[in-house]
Formats: sequence, structure tokens, C-alpha cells
Amino acid sequence: MSRRRLGRRQLLQMLGGAGIGLPLLSSLGSGARAQSSSAPKRLVLMYTPNGVIHEAWWPTPGASESEFTLNAIHQPLAAYQDRLMLLKGVSNNVALTGATGGPHQRGIGGLYTAQTLGQGDFVDGCGKKAGWANGISIDQEVAAVIGQDTALKSLELGVRALENDVQGRISYSGAGQPLPPMNQPLDVYNRLIAAPGVNVPLTDPLLAQRKSVLDAVGEQFGAISQQISAEDREKLEAHHELLRDIERRMNIAANGCALDDAPPMLDPASETDMPTIAELEIDLLAAALSCDLTRVASLQVCTALNRIRYPWLNSLGEGHSLSHATGGDMDAVAQLTERGKWHAGLIARLCDRLAATPEGDGTVLDNTLIVWCSEISLGNSHSHTDMPFLVLGGGWHFRTGRYLQLAGESHSNLLVSLLNAMGLPHTSFGVPEQCTGPLTGMV
Repeated sequence: MSRRRLGRRQLLQMLGGAGIGLPLLSSLGSGARAQSSSAPKRLVLMYTPNGVIHEAWWPTPGASESEFTLNAIHQPLAAYQDRLMLLKGVSNNVALTGATGGPHQRGIGGLYTAQTLGQGDFVDGCGKKAGWANGISIDQEVAAVIGQDTALKSLELGVRALENDVQGRISYSGAGQPLPPMNQPLDVYNRLIAAPGVNVPLTDPLLAQRKSVLDAVGEQFGAISQQISAEDREKLEAHHELLRDIERRMNIAANGCALDDAPPMLDPASETDMPTIAELEIDLLAAALSCDLTRVASLQVCTALNRIRYPWLNSLGEGHSLSHATGGDMDAVAQLTERGKWHAGLIARLCDRLAATPEGDGTVLDNTLIVWCSEISLGNSHSHTDMPFLVLGGGWHFRTGRYLQLAGESHSNLLVSLLNAMGLPHTSFGVPEQCTGPLTGMV
């Protein structure tokens, strides 16, 4: 194909046909700016119940915050240690100061909302009553901004998270508006395959038209690069990276964003089916994120009521009772440690799948932020200090591979930092009196 010199108007028209802006190229004059060339960012929140065994959770520190040895619970995540941040010394202050509800209720209701609870008739184990949380959760705050860019605004997944109770919800679209998680993998699968863009045929005319435009634009980059300055050439190359990523996404759509066969119907209340349900939901979540069907999700493993067993781990104690055992009950400690390792293994499974999907110069995992915590810190004391927060990923914003030992920082500040990592310019979130801005030391 012969090459010819393009005027700025022709160049704008060509790129405009793909719905893509052009970088501000001073060599061609002003008037055209690009969308960000960075890959889309994703957020996954995870919850597990009744606190953790501290001696199996917190790492052994080394000479610096980047030198630490993972403890037993986090061994499944050893391959991802350089992507981790473990945050000791973060307090759920809204749970500490809230007047409504018991400790489990206040803890889970405020975990990702940084809000107190409304009045209601839900009964905590101590006999106190409460209603739903008084505000939106960070996943939905993020989804409100980036959710319109995907077929599904967000995904709420649950593994034996069945109670319609404040102790059974972590995601809120607003005050008093909890979002129930899907506990049946087949329901998740059916929601994904019903999403626009799944199983799009290769002959879809719009896809063909867009690919034609991208091909034409790509062919012209060589000619354009000879007409512009070195600085503008660098901008153009960054924009070319964006085009390549768009083309990859179009190819996913053209190939049907293939999902595995439909999962079987399982019993969401069954302790026997629980590990299968968890693994299927992790795999479906990985597919949804990799296919860009959604960029925001939550995974809730059980609820703060947690009267369940984990027989596949030979852990036959009832969860809530085990968490109330003292440190001298070595059997309870061993059972809860094994459960914690299994929970960490679910995150490792998700990481493995996201890391196997290329995106830009890296993988989908490189552009994903995963957060894991519980509603309390210690089960036997119902403490809301030293909350067991684990952050994995977000390397585009955070300095990862670190064990941060803080001094009573409010978890509301942590939530602001997470929002900032997702591109939201918040300086406060939740109850204003408990938030002073982003958490120090993460960036």
C-alpha cells in the first residue's frame, strides 16, 4: 500500500472513527487529546468471618518493611509476596464508636462502608439489635464511576453467604441498600452468558468495522511518525499501545469471550459442596474480569453468623465457637489456621488465573487490586483494632511487597487510599469524623 502525508484533520477523522482520541501532538498543532493509555483497573473485595489467628496471620518482620516472612495462613500466596501489603495497626473506628448493634454487626456493616448502622431488628449474638449500614461500600462507589464501561456494573458473589441479615452483607449501593451475593455458580454463569458482548459471532458487522478502522490507523503510524517530533513520537507510541489493547479486547469479544461449560446445580447451603462452589465462583470471576465483562466484584465467604464446618479440611468445629476459643486451645487454633490457609488459597487461585491472561505489556493481574479482611480482628475478644487487612496488587498506585506496622490508623483512611488507587479523587469516605484522608505510607 502506498503511503501519503496525512493532514491533521484527516488524521483526526480516521482515529475518530474508532472512537479513540489522539494524543496532544504539538507537531501537528493543538486540538486533540487522547484517552488514558493505561489498561483498565479492577477491584475485588473479599470477606471471611470471625477474625483471624494473629500468630498465624501477621508476618515475621525483617530489617525493613519489604523484608518479611509470611506466616502460615499466607503460605498459598508466597508466589505473590512482592505484590502484597499486610497492614498491622489499622482500626475499624466506626465499629468501635458505633452505638447501634453488636460487634459482629458493626464490624461487617462498616467494613467496606466506613459507616455506622441504622436501627433495625437484626439480632447480634450478644442480643443487640441493628439495621443495615448507613452508606455505600467502596466497591459500589467505584462501580458508579467505571461500571458503565462494562456489560456488568459489578458482581457480588457468595459462598454459603445465605442469611438476609446485616451480618450477611458486605456490599451496599447506598444507605440501607445491601446487595445480596449470588451463592449458586450456575446463577453466576447464567448472568455472565446473558451479558452483552458474550458469544459475539466473528461476523458481527460492528466488530468488523471497528477492526477495519484499527487496522487502517495502525498502518498509518509509520508514516505519521516521520512527520512529528521525538516527544510526539513517544506519545504516539503510547497511544499505539492503547490501540493494541483495544484490539485484544475486540478479539476476545469476537471469539465469544468463551466460558467453560455450565456448572452443575449445587446446594449453596451444603458443607460438602462448599469447596466446589468456591472454586467455580473464583474461576467464573476470573473469566468475567479477563473478558472485561466487569471490573468490580466482591466475594463473601460465609457470614459473621458462621456456624459452619469445613469437613474437606477435617475441620469439624462450628466456626463461631472455634473463634471464641482462647489461644491455649491448640485444636481450635489449628482448625482456624487451616481455614485461613484455604481462604488465602482462593485468592491464589484467582491470581493464578488472572496472571495467565495477557494484557498490554503484562497480565490482567497487573491491573487488579484485591482486598481481604474480616469483620473483627480476634474472635474471642471481638476486637476492632489491628484489623487483618491484606492488599494484593494495585502496583500502579501502591508500593507493594511490604509489611506496614502502623499506629492505630483509621480504616476509613485505608478505604480512601483504595478509592484513590482506582482513580477516584476522594479525600474522605464514610463517617467524616473518622477519616482524615488517605492512609499514610501506602504510596
